[in-house]
Amino acid sequence: MNSIDPTSNGLYYNATQAAASQAAAQAAQKNEKEKSVKKPAFASMVNKRQEENLLASQGLPPEIAGLSQEDALVWLKDQLDMAGDALSENASGQNLDNYKKAVSQFIKFMQKNNFVLEEHKRAGRTRTGKKKDPLVLIQTIDKKLEQLNYEIWYNHLDKLKLLEKIHEINGLVVDLTVA
Repeated sequence: MNSIDPTSNGLYYNATQAAASQAAAQAAQKNEKEKSVKKPAFASMVNKRQEENLLASQGLPPEIAGLSQEDALVWLKDQLDMAGDALSENASGQNLDNYKKAVSQFIKFMQKNNFVLEEHKRAGRTRTGKKKDPLVLIQTIDKKLEQLNYEIWYNHLDKLKLLEKIHEINGLVVDLTVA
């Protein structure tokens, strides 16, 4: 006589097997979703905060922390363009300060990321007996970035001339108040 196996082909067994395999598939999909959505680790948040503090100490905006060099450059260029447009529309003191700040940040970023400054000490003294100033060489790292820099300054030439005149007037006012 054949023995009866209660788990072999019964309806209950088939239904539980199908439900178990379906639950396992759903759990695997859920694990893949959790893996794809990474939660920021505490160490990465600390590193980002340190990078923001370093940028702030260098006079750069903390918003560019974590961005690639190209993305940071685009962000700084957009800020410069927006500040320049605001200055063109309304030449107020606030807009002037914002434009100065945007120009300063853009120049600092370019200086930090595209130029290498080399100083070479020079032997000897000048005719007056002072030590000679060091010889300074500036090397460009990325020619495309330098070309973009030139185009941006060419587009902002009228605003920069306005800044130059304002600084000249401020210098005259300081000279009058001191004298």
